[in-house]
Amino acid sequence: MSFQGLKPSSALELQSYDIDHFGDSERYAGASSMPLAAGSTAIMRARLSLPTLSLSLVRTFPRIIRGYQLAHAAAVVVPMDHVTSTRINGQSIGSSIVILKGASDCLVYEPVGRLIGVVYFTPPACEPWSRLDGYHLLSPASDVLASLRGLISATLETAANDPDFLNEPTSRAAVEQSLLSAIDGAIRTSVDSRSVHATTESYLRIVADMEKLIRHDLTIWLKTTEMAERVGVSVRTLQSATQAICGMSPHRYSRVLRLWSVRRQLRTGPGRRSVKACAIAHGFWHLSEFAASYRAAFGELPSETLHRSVREHS
Repeated sequence: MSFQGLKPSSALELQSYDIDHFGDSERYAGASSMPLAAGSTAIMRARLSLPTLSLSLVRTFPRIIRGYQLAHAAAVVVPMDHVTSTRINGQSIGSSIVILKGASDCLVYEPVGRLIGVVYFTPPACEPWSRLDGYHLLSPASDVLASLRGLISATLETAANDPDFLNEPTSRAAVEQSLLSAIDGAIRTSVDSRSVHATTESYLRIVADMEKLIRHDLTIWLKTTEMAERVGVSVRTLQSATQAICGMSPHRYSRVLRLWSVRRQLRTGPGRRSVKACAIAHGFWHLSEFAASYRAAFGELPSETLHRSVREHS
């Protein structure tokens, strides 16, 4: 499955995003993405609305995702490719289906872009949904996963190439029921592979405390030894926690947080902001090194980001 065979139609919405605007498409799930690299691949989303659910195909980008808050809704995330490096709360997702329901305090580390199908709907108050809260990793049999992937692909291709079929109420209801039945079958025949160990819960708290410490004063760069001391753990434990949950060292995670915060400020901050002021406010005192790091992360100089933002808002 890819976007190559999809096109916008009266039934299918097709949209591309950049890293600055992708967040607008995540608000329904109460999540937010922080990019790890700008990359050269366009971020895409194809979306089909049915009577009581929406089906999306999303091509993502290297990122860290925080969230989710789905209120009374559920999201089923189906891997549509063979990328297996993504982790949720330190646990490998692999080729598992991710179920998100209600409030799910998750940190997802996605080091490379993926192709995923997302089904979003209000689940019924019965089995198996009544026992699913938070997040779950479900590992269906390979043929069950292949069947679900095939149904998602066929449904989106139909929406792109034969929208009149999906504009018929009877057809829309039948397609929706097929998707729900396939998801229900995958859940009932899967093994829930989520196993949150005490160590993982501890690591999540450590990362949260470390991030709170970093954000408290972004002008100050704390050494790893200082962060570990203030968080109340050993340096080795801090490094292990950050690597397990975020896929990187504490120092790199601090840099990623700061660079993304600088970019958001350059794009949305006060009109009199400057690159130098934003950089210093985030602890980047050597401007040439900052500019090089920023360009490596986002594919452009900070001055280019600022100038484009000024043009867009003038």
